[in-house]
Amino acid sequence: MDADTIVWILLDGNWQQHLVSVSNLGAKVVALTLNESATEARRLIALGARGYVHALAVPELLLKVKKAVEYDGLWLGQDLMQQLLAPSERSPVIGYEKLSVREKAVAELVAQGLSNKEVARQLSITERTVKAHLSACFEKLNVRDRMQLAMHVRPLIRAL
Repeated sequence: MDADTIVWILLDGNWQQHLVSVSNLGAKVVALTLNESATEARRLIALGARGYVHALAVPELLLKVKKAVEYDGLWLGQDLMQQLLAPSERSPVIGYEKLSVREKAVAELVAQGLSNKEVARQLSITERTVKAHLSACFEKLNVRDRMQLAMHVRPLIRAL
């Protein structure tokens, strides 16, 4: 399997082991469920899934999911995305205190939905510098991508 392969997994039985093994082979995984939940979505994203959608979704929506995942995006329904990014009663993110002031600024702007270009403009830095700060944030917070970063940082922003 390569990075262009998309594997669709129905969440029943021993899906967790299958998801991890397929993801480790480099394939992009889309999880299909009959009962969407923010808790399950959070867990799937942490395990490497790139999409999470109802198994009975209309074909047009499944095509949108496929397109988003093909282009290295992450697909979650709008309601679910809002639930995941809503403030929660979580303990502070482990490692957040290790971020520099500039890394925190970049992380917070990305968590608000700004693109690298918009972050660069707002902080008067280059896009390359934004990418460097994001890489440092990913490593220090042990997250894989912008979505996981936003899920970790957004509740902290609301608490400030």
